[in-house]
Amino acid sequence: MFVFAVAVGFVRQHGLVRFTDIAILRGPVRTPLTLFLIWLLFQSAISFYHYDNLALIGIGLLSYLAPIPGFLVAYYYGLRVQSAVHFLKFYVLFASLMLGGIFLSILGVDSGLLEEVGTGVKIHVPGGILESYPGFLRSTEGAAWHAAAAISLVLVLAVSGVVRWPKILVALLIVLLVSAGLLTGRRKMLMEVLIFSGLYAAMLLVFTRRLGRMALIGAIMAILLGVIGTFTITDSSARQAHRFDVYLERSVTVFSEAEDRFAKLGLGSVQWAVEKHGFFGGGVGVASQGGQHFGGGSQRFGGAGEGGLGKIVAELGVPGLVLIVWIIGAILIYLWRLVTQVSRLDNPVVPFFFGLVAFLAANVPVFIVATQIFGDLFVLLILGWVFGFSIAASEVALRLGFMEIRQLDRDMASSGVRIGHSTS
Repeated sequence: MFVFAVAVGFVRQHGLVRFTDIAILRGPVRTPLTLFLIWLLFQSAISFYHYDNLALIGIGLLSYLAPIPGFLVAYYYGLRVQSAVHFLKFYVLFASLMLGGIFLSILGVDSGLLEEVGTGVKIHVPGGILESYPGFLRSTEGAAWHAAAAISLVLVLAVSGVVRWPKILVALLIVLLVSAGLLTGRRKMLMEVLIFSGLYAAMLLVFTRRLGRMALIGAIMAILLGVIGTFTITDSSARQAHRFDVYLERSVTVFSEAEDRFAKLGLGSVQWAVEKHGFFGGGVGVASQGGQHFGGGSQRFGGAGEGGLGKIVAELGVPGLVLIVWIIGAILIYLWRLVTQVSRLDNPVVPFFFGLVAFLAANVPVFIVATQIFGDLFVLLILGWVFGFSIAASEVALRLGFMEIRQLDRDMASSGVRIGHSTS
């Protein structure tokens, strides 16, 4: 009902979508996306033939198609940049409140609302099993991803200057979100945040030569961490600090194990999927999150579905993987062209756009090594929303730049100066 209500409201506001109105859909993405949709339909028929289960097909289709409606809604909504900013501010606030349940668990609050749904995943560390905390999200995997997303989007909002939050408040919020993310026991959170931060900082440095806000927030975070560290002088607080060190030490190992995970869950999972299910895959939904309840999932397809590339090959075969790589490549090339175009402009929308692009790019390696979270419908919609906002923001930035040039031309004309002509 919610999705139907959103669709009705969108059509009443904007009318039926004409895909040719959106440059990226009528340009580089059109051909691979069309071929992919045809291949997806074919693989859905294969899945139905083998398993005779529409629910399994529906789960699989959602994992591939859910970002598209999110993109369309966000694109039109984000043509007013302030609307996109309001949306992202609401998401950051909501995610922070949901992650706040992690600290309630640490403080000893015992509630079914703070427990992991199902059995969860046991995390083994030297000396025993590491307790993980999901907060109100009821899933440590989901909590870790939303912590990383909230941290990234807080930085986008603050560094771009589209919001005027006090720097110390931003730094404190990031410290709390990082702490919450570490307490989930999921190491990929730290990897995503650092990849995003590195990409965003590089784009700002190369294209705008401005790192002031980001550097200031980082300095304040370091000071806050130092101040917090001074309170670990009592026995009880020292024990709590040592307990937190276990989570930090585990998270840091993500870097030493990154190469091995990429090898096993990247190309390794592709090879395994081809050997198990053949060149053309096993059909839509068979390796999707939740598919285990309808004849698919890890019980049938093993570890191939944990890596993003292996999951695609297990379901759609090598042709499906080629088409998805083509789509992603076309999107990245298109975004890069937009980055080079808007980098010549000087307005707050430019660093805002850079941040959204960096967030999307940071999720690509995460998908390759851990695709489970991308079976979450809300996560897929968020990625679609951010993609839509990024395309809209680039168009707004270019439009503002064009208006500034026209205004400059008018000002020069009114003073008797003509571009391309001399006055004497």
